[in-house]
Amino acid sequence: MIIEEPRIDTRVSLGKTSAYLRIPYTAPREFKQEKLIWAKKWLLETLTDKPELAQRFKNKEYRTGQVIKTAFKSFILHLSTNNAKSTGTARVEDNNLILSLPKLENNDYYTRDFVNTLISKGISADLLPAFTERVHDYNRIHFKERINSIRLKYIHSRWGSCANTGNINFSTKILLAPTNIMDHIIIHELAHLKEMNHGPRFWKWVEKGDPDYQKHEAWLKKFGDKLDF
Repeated sequence: MIIEEPRIDTRVSLGKTSAYLRIPYTAPREFKQEKLIWAKKWLLETLTDKPELAQRFKNKEYRTGQVIKTAFKSFILHLSTNNAKSTGTARVEDNNLILSLPKLENNDYYTRDFVNTLISKGISADLLPAFTERVHDYNRIHFKERINSIRLKYIHSRWGSCANTGNINFSTKILLAPTNIMDHIIIHELAHLKEMNHGPRFWKWVEKGDPDYQKHEAWLKKFGDKLDF
């Protein structure tokens, strides 16, 4: 992805889903073309030296019969198409996750985020009652604070967030984590009902609910980027 913005230098970087080339928007066309060639060379050398980085850009394959395991239960994926041009739907029947995808025209394709988002919506809608009950259980045992709302969202940038109003959001990705890791994230966000910062008192509350929190934090740093639909 090329981003032209007010800047005096040129920068290339790898994000979670794309490579980014940032260049001055006032630069002449020849300069931009030269930097594009430079960025492609850098990207090729980087992915050659670290092939594991290429996995984040690899399109994921989905197929009927594929099993998606969550902390609560496993889902069997079923794929079908509809006549809509741009929308898709997801629903759960028992343990079956049924995706209805729009028909593709020639040379069209489903983006990874499009399918991921549908899978996330279907699974989170089905698991929200059980997940909500689990959050309330941990709150009742360790924190005893007022919770206003609990939501599951397909969030990429963080595992969860907690507002001082008692609204707590969780990334649907945590449903794919081992149960002890999911519970750690729940406890982390509930601890923010006591302390809205990450100071020593906050971590004392986390430790109260999760004595092994440091081990679980280390797991997330090492394996967290692999949690996705």
